[in-house]
Amino acid sequence: MLGKRTFLHPTVASGALMPAPVEGWAGAPLSVFSDHFLHQGPVDGPMGFKLEVAPVHPGFAATNLGGFGPALAERVRRFPSTQVMIALLRDGFHAQSVGGQVQLRKDGSAVLDYPLNDYLFDGVRRAFLAMAEIQFAAGAKSVRPVHELAGDYTSLAEARAAIAKLDLRPFVTMVGSAHVMGGCGMAADAKRGVVRPDGQHWQIANLSVHDGSLFPTSIGANPQLSVYGLANRMTQGLIARMGGKVEALA
Repeated sequence: MLGKRTFLHPTVASGALMPAPVEGWAGAPLSVFSDHFLHQGPVDGPMGFKLEVAPVHPGFAATNLGGFGPALAERVRRFPSTQVMIALLRDGFHAQSVGGQVQLRKDGSAVLDYPLNDYLFDGVRRAFLAMAEIQFAAGAKSVRPVHELAGDYTSLAEARAAIAKLDLRPFVTMVGSAHVMGGCGMAADAKRGVVRPDGQHWQIANLSVHDGSLFPTSIGANPQLSVYGLANRMTQGLIARMGGKVEALA
């Protein structure tokens, strides 16, 4: 079970050229988000996604918005007026979304195998469409999904037609990871999980795991607070089992 069902919130992006400076590297690191597309159907239906307007630093823009040579130089020149949206896809709820698997190479280093299949790419296409619609509604002069074969579309109609025909496949569609979760699931017995419900490893007596690797799926949100709460609860339990005194946190 160890390493299986590792989830990443596979993430895609869309860049928009706005009529006024955006300066996405300044101000609040995360200005706005929407869960609208997480809840449009059953949780085990088509893959939902969370939309975010995340910080856009020069290094991120230059390496992730696509293009090279003159095309990349022009994107960098337009960077101050570029707005970027990202879509975090919620994986782990469908029979075709089993996540990835972490294994060890012969030298002991870790390697992740995360298949990108048609079910995932259906969510990617819908996310590209949703982001383009929002960006044009906000006044974008042009929108470009982050895809090696995509262009700078100057109208929503043009973007819709092009996105519907995009060849969505690995290495052509830029898919990143926002959050790593799962891979060390908890269960009531050793046949179904790696650790017990209290975080203690089923086979190794002096090993406990208190982090996001315990999640059974991704959660469709930044997992920071969930990890804090989980680690706090399990650590207090571990202290008690070791004979220590547990003090409530303020």
